[in-house]
Amino acid sequence: MIMYKKLIKSFQKREFLLIILLWVIAEFLLYLKFGFGFQMEAKKYINEADFIIANQALSQGRYLFYLSTILVITLCKILGTGLYGAVLMLMAINLASYLVFFKALKKIFKATLPATLVIVFLLSFWPYQSWTLYLFTENLFYSAVLLLFSHLLLYNGMTRKFLTVLAMLLVLLIISRPLGILFVFPALGFLFFHFTKKQRLFLSAGFVVAGALLVWVVQIVFTTTPDWNMQRAFLEENIICDLAVPLSGTSIDMTDNPNQLYRLFYYITHNFSHFSGLALKRLQYFFLNTRNYYSATHNIYNLVYIFFMYSCIVVGFRQIRKIFSTGTLFFIFSVFFLFALTVSLQCDDFHNRFFLTLMPLLATLAIAGCMPIINRLLSLFKNKI
Repeated sequence: MIMYKKLIKSFQKREFLLIILLWVIAEFLLYLKFGFGFQMEAKKYINEADFIIANQALSQGRYLFYLSTILVITLCKILGTGLYGAVLMLMAINLASYLVFFKALKKIFKATLPATLVIVFLLSFWPYQSWTLYLFTENLFYSAVLLLFSHLLLYNGMTRKFLTVLAMLLVLLIISRPLGILFVFPALGFLFFHFTKKQRLFLSAGFVVAGALLVWVVQIVFTTTPDWNMQRAFLEENIICDLAVPLSGTSIDMTDNPNQLYRLFYYITHNFSHFSGLALKRLQYFFLNTRNYYSATHNIYNLVYIFFMYSCIVVGFRQIRKIFSTGTLFFIFSVFFLFALTVSLQCDDFHNRFFLTLMPLLATLAIAGCMPIINRLLSLFKNKI
């Protein structure tokens, strides 16, 4: 028992160094496999950074929702560190996000081991962690999600500082990717569970503003993106975005109303059987993370991680309820619901990037659900020592 306590104490002194070491090892192995990614989508943000340097303005309004990554590239170009400097800066932000996340996990679990297991789980799942090597918006977006979730887990009272940081993180998410808007409503829900009855009345104004913001974001993104619009997913019957499929030949009733959300509403209410068939198929891809263009090994690899998380969450839900506040659980499950709903309404990503956004939330719940097993194993370990 004395030896066990000494081991734990020694580990706690070095735990942040351990997280840094684990992150470095994961990044090094991923770099050997994939290298840095400056092609494909990265070119859009690199070109936009060049446009900003030349014109001191954005070329299109939609780039406002990718601005954080573009500004990092712009800054590094101005400083002379170039694209390698930009990706290294984003990687440094990711490491800092993991350290903050680890601190938050330690607080919520009141133990170091489960917090470390969550970090190991995320770092070892390369479809999630490999985005840190790419100059894509997912790089900073995933780090911002870690920071937002950490901030909520570290909640220790409704102070002005807490609300200010929360607002700043939500803004960062929104200017990192358009889907950042989906975190606003769950964050407001988190506040609802921690506000007094009087404060909740003022919070209703926040939901109104969030609704207006959602309409604004959708309108800009779907009217200024040259290679995508609200109707394309319906007309082309996309399951995976931009991936062509044989058309069913179904006649679809559409409207030319300029409001993009109204177009969506009209399509669903006038073509419900067509919509529901596509939605179910999209959700299958979203929840399982498998693709027919992945190898069998890749699909199995994904399924092992996914089913581990789902199983731990379902079996250990009572334990999860003991660890997390109602507000935190509302935030987690409402984010998951909104992402699934968005996929059902449009399409799923080619590389599962929509689902991968939720990995920190699901991995944390999964390890929490496994806590009884972890505690039993620790007890056996202590007895042997």
